[in-house]
Amino acid sequence: MTQETVIELVNVGFQYTGSEKAALKNISLSIKKGEVVAIVGHNGSGKSTLCKLFNALLLPAEGIVTVHGMDTCAEQNTLEIRRRVGMVFQNPDNQLVTTIVEEDVGFGPENLGVVPSEIRSRVEVALREVEMSAYAEKASHALSGGQKQRVAIAGLLAMQPEVLVLDEATAMLDPKGREEVLSTVLRLNRDRGMTVVMITQFMEEALGVDRVFVLSDGRLVMEGTPQEVFNERALLDESRLEAPAYVQLRDRLISAGLPISQNAMTCNALADELARVLSAL
Repeated sequence: MTQETVIELVNVGFQYTGSEKAALKNISLSIKKGEVVAIVGHNGSGKSTLCKLFNALLLPAEGIVTVHGMDTCAEQNTLEIRRRVGMVFQNPDNQLVTTIVEEDVGFGPENLGVVPSEIRSRVEVALREVEMSAYAEKASHALSGGQKQRVAIAGLLAMQPEVLVLDEATAMLDPKGREEVLSTVLRLNRDRGMTVVMITQFMEEALGVDRVFVLSDGRLVMEGTPQEVFNERALLDESRLEAPAYVQLRDRLISAGLPISQNAMTCNALADELARVLSAL
């Protein structure tokens, strides 16, 4: 069965006012319902600009962006598009608008005009889904960075979006916080079928996704599975990106003459390959 397209860009360009250089050039891509995709690129490649087009925070200067067939440039579609596509940004402190966790999660539905009884139900469900129910009455400012991002995600879930976009949402977190956020969004994809788009500077975060989009200087230079993308080492070098650490280690082992599979791209997969090779000695 063909997957439904939820976000589609056709020949999209964008240029910031006052800039002499286009931020995005002739981008065409589609994101399917239930996918987890990663958008990677060097600093200034255009990846954050690109994700802001997904829910009409920015509008294309050229081409067309649609969300479930709705043109983002049509003003009558803006509210519905933003309801369907929720965004989590880099700094969690900028997304918390009240002092208490449960109030923060209920803020979005309240502004949508949801009745109080339904708000309470949505808040309870959303906090449970991000495993933050125990913190419902806690002060938001007292949470760790990873916990704050999970509360931000809960606030979006309470608005019942169909797509979750993370714009470098783990960039300011320590490894534990990054793991908390990643495990949360991947669980939402697995359990709810939520479409997830991750803009990330950490190549390791892209290893577990369905597809990877590589941006360089405002252009889409490659898309494919993690295996397809991260095995194109020359293209990554040209795009000023490094392959994930375990992919680099795998390639060093292969260069040293060990018969390691090209499919080994994670710690566990590489350990299994090494065990296989050693057992054959």
